[in-house]
Amino acid sequence: MAPIRFLPACTALLLLLFLVPCCSLAADGPGARAASAVAERDWDGVLAAADEGLAAEPGNVTLLCMRGYALRKLGNYLEAAAVVSEAIALDPKPVRYSNRGYAYLAMGNYSAALADAEAALLLDPADATSWGVKAMALAGAGELAGAESAVDRGLALAPASAHLWHVRGEILLAAGNATGAAAALNRSLDLDPGYSLPWPGMPTTQDDLAAAMQAAAPTPAAPVGAVLAVAGILMASAWSLRRR
Repeated sequence: MAPIRFLPACTALLLLLFLVPCCSLAADGPGARAASAVAERDWDGVLAAADEGLAAEPGNVTLLCMRGYALRKLGNYLEAAAVVSEAIALDPKPVRYSNRGYAYLAMGNYSAALADAEAALLLDPADATSWGVKAMALAGAGELAGAESAVDRGLALAPASAHLWHVRGEILLAAGNATGAAAALNRSLDLDPGYSLPWPGMPTTQDDLAAAMQAAAPTPAAPVGAVLAVAGILMASAWSLRRR
């Protein structure tokens, strides 16, 4: 299937709609500059604009969320979770729980990530991103069957999500289904080969696909000479034992 070339731009637009829900931003204000920086993946620019806006409006939930989002993208997971927690306390929404849930996933705190995913899904069972967070949290905890079910729920809601196909590939790879993993990962690459990972330490789709291809490769047969040598050693050992 040919890659959908316009999808990265659409993904960036949807991201902005999620990060800035029901909020009008002045065209030249800090919020608008932060949103523009998000679209450009300029995380330092997001922080600068958000900090400027928060200096004037400390309780601006949208700016808090964008600040937490940028901190996560820069690898500052603990601070990211703390900032988004402020936003959740002021105005809980599914996207904010998912935002914090990804920070918990990056820190390896799977129980906290799962709790955030569940809280988000109570508010909106049709939130595909939250199903993805739940899938990754369950996979991190070793519950691979539940993780696969959760990511499939997410994909039913957002079948064109490169991220969710990537997550499905990781789960199948962890479950030992290298062929299925490769198919899911190739689907992710077809949709958007350069999508923005939730956190910088997560393996890329390309890295996971290489691992899946290696796992799916047939094991080379041992050379005949080596097999005969091993057989000879075993026969000699057995004969030696019989003579004792």
